[in-house]
Amino acid sequence: MFYTNSKREISYFGFEDGEEIKRKHPDPSKAIQSLNDLFGLLLKAWSKETAYPSSQKDPNFNIDNDPTYGQCAITATLVYDLFGGSIHKVNVSGGGTHYFNRINGGYIDLTSDQFSLYGIPLSYEPNQEISREYCGKNPNTLKRYKLLVKSVADEIARME
Repeated sequence: MFYTNSKREISYFGFEDGEEIKRKHPDPSKAIQSLNDLFGLLLKAWSKETAYPSSQKDPNFNIDNDPTYGQCAITATLVYDLFGGSIHKVNVSGGGTHYFNRINGGYIDLTSDQFSLYGIPLSYEPNQEISREYCGKNPNTLKRYKLLVKSVADEIARME
């Protein structure tokens, strides 16, 4: 079970047990061996600063209750870097784009809660596979990705 800072139960879309997915490269710290390990760290590492710029400006944004809001592109990139697979995107009703992963034939979306929390329908098909390089093209996205990686590393260091 996972909980937000506001003590709301939270989960992600994909394999029932994140243990099924193996890391692309061994983790010397042993802190991230599964998607569940990563998700637990992300719940502490996501911040307003790592969110998409329009999410940061949203007056209703509450990082303690909705930590996945605006975090999809950088999170999908981090999942790809750690676990492999591919990155995909879909257009969302009302505008916008959402990013997630496909690993071992199944879709994984560590930021799906931003839609389920508000009852916003999200369909993973049809989708477009995108390259890892595409996710780093935008300077703001790259900056937020690097901040997220640092925040995850800081969380791991706090655990040791």
